[in-house]
Amino acid sequence: MKRTLLLLFLSIALTSHSQENKSKSDHLGILTNTGQEPVQFVNTLLNDVDLIVFDDALHLAKEPFDFYQRLLQNSTFQSKIKYIFIEVFSITSQPYIDAYLNSATKDENTLLPAFQNDFSGYGFRYQTYFDLLSTLREVNAQLPELEKLQVVCVDQPIYWEAIKTRKDYDLFQKSLIGRDYFMYKMISKTLDGFKSGEKGVFLTNTRHAYKNIKKSNGELYWNTGTFLYQWHPKKTYSIRLHNVSLSIQSAKENVTNSSTQGLDKISYAWIRMENGLWDKAFERNGNKPIAISLKDNVFGRSAYVGNHMLDVAENQTMYDAYDGLIFLAPLEHLHFSAKVDFLYTDSFIPELKRRIRLLQEAELSTFLMKNNVDSLDNFVKEVIQYQEPTKNTLVPGAAN
Repeated sequence: MKRTLLLLFLSIALTSHSQENKSKSDHLGILTNTGQEPVQFVNTLLNDVDLIVFDDALHLAKEPFDFYQRLLQNSTFQSKIKYIFIEVFSITSQPYIDAYLNSATKDENTLLPAFQNDFSGYGFRYQTYFDLLSTLREVNAQLPELEKLQVVCVDQPIYWEAIKTRKDYDLFQKSLIGRDYFMYKMISKTLDGFKSGEKGVFLTNTRHAYKNIKKSNGELYWNTGTFLYQWHPKKTYSIRLHNVSLSIQSAKENVTNSSTQGLDKISYAWIRMENGLWDKAFERNGNKPIAISLKDNVFGRSAYVGNHMLDVAENQTMYDAYDGLIFLAPLEHLHFSAKVDFLYTDSFIPELKRRIRLLQEAELSTFLMKNNVDSLDNFVKEVIQYQEPTKNTLVPGAAN
């Protein structure tokens, strides 16, 4: 009897080991047999689709923007696209970005109103976005007038001068219920309903990039990527840039003063896909940058991980979320963007303080205590400091 049980346990262990090795082999096989250099992959896609949706995974991620700049500097890419749609810029930012891109002399101060007028109220500080616009300006300087690339701001308008109370801000937050449709309409209108033949890229992150994720009742989660995929079939292609993945565990109760992102409403963790199986495959492939389709392969068949996990249909996969995947570097080598300080001009700092008082309202003292400061002035002094790029501190098991 003991010998039978021992043989049974040994058989189970060997089977499990064999299945794990096969899985590793399957993942590596997809990379070696179908993988392409990422810029080439994108340029080839643009032969067949009009819009590529890029999910940077985290707005503060640095490497996606290094990649976007390489794309902009590629002559083939330049010849194929006309528009760069950017999620984080409200349509009220368009005049400032146009002025910066089209002026005879380069002056980043022209951009300040666009970056100061963000949804959070603190200002959008990531150096990566300034660098992207700077690279685009340099690229356009070398292109004929009719071939210059255009930035299109697609997010909903916000007017901080009209927001006088926390209640005003909460009403603005409620208006964001139609945010994804608004962004979809801005993109679709610019491309003339995808009838013009013009092409572009949409730079966004996870919760706006999904193409086909369904709720447990079978209804779609409609976001910008879903509107594009469902209403313009075969015209768009959604790509995930590999990074840590958001795994949602539960919803929190009685949350007040929620942010636009809504992460304060949930309990979550940042994880590696398939317990690190993807990362092991990239490592065995030499950790070289690579792009693959998620269609009909083990990567695409991986169980869905992301923003809608609390109420998602059974058997949803990563291919339901995205069409393709780009790996740029191992998770341990990824970085967060630098944060600029020149955003905080003498004229903007009083407005920043006003916004913080408004956002925190009766909870300001508690807010300051949680941030280990004794005054709003000292909190602002910390907020406005320049920050160098740092390693991605969300990577599980990595030394940071």
